[in-house]
Amino acid sequence: MKKNLRIYSKENLQKGNLTLNKKQSHYLKNVMRLKLNDKISVFNEKDGEWDASIISIRKNECSILIEKFVKTPDNFYDVWLLFAPIKQARLDYLSQKSCEMGVKKLFPIFTEHTQVKKINIDRINSNLIEAAEQCNFNNIPEVSSAVNFNHILDNWEKFFEDRKVIFCDERSKSEALEVLKDKKNKYNNKWAIIVGPEGGFSDFERNSIDNKNNSLSISLGPRVMRSDTAVVAILAIFQMIIGDWKK
Repeated sequence: MKKNLRIYSKENLQKGNLTLNKKQSHYLKNVMRLKLNDKISVFNEKDGEWDASIISIRKNECSILIEKFVKTPDNFYDVWLLFAPIKQARLDYLSQKSCEMGVKKLFPIFTEHTQVKKINIDRINSNLIEAAEQCNFNNIPEVSSAVNFNHILDNWEKFFEDRKVIFCDERSKSEALEVLKDKKNKYNNKWAIIVGPEGGFSDFERNSIDNKNNSLSISLGPRVMRSDTAVVAILAIFQMIIGDWKK
């Protein structure tokens, strides 16, 4: 059976009428060409997913009738991603794949070698929502405001607390599979992954991370990867060994 088109909504979801915003209404009416009584699904990370029907279509506004609860919000493995902003097209890809790969929270960080100095959080959120709508997720990763990486280094223990940190370092000699398969790492439930900018980390940043007790420095292989590729690679390895792929 064909699945309903899925729409993310920040509104409280429960049985009854809901008026969609202008962007969503335009998408249903003019892009997807839906009509009265067509079925859709509406969801968010708080209220889960619901079946609904279109009951009104106007010039700039669509209303739906929420009819039936379908499923609870998804429970993502508790893994954060810290990444340096990159060019917009690659950042769009990184955002979408982070959601698809099950990241719980994203932290944009400005490192010494970060070249992109501005970041559009709203656009990241739009990409996360689009990925969730298409990939049958009910949860949208939280996105933190961008911070200077030195602030995190200075407040490391407070920021990560009991969280283990995977440091993706092109200079590391430790193989990712070997490190993450270590039994003492498999039973930690909170993780963070740090991926640097295209120019890599500075010596100061690298040494600072390596000196932290809860950090694991790993290599992603013999080839130099773009930042967005490295994100997909490490998340695949992580989910396969420690996260929710192994279940």
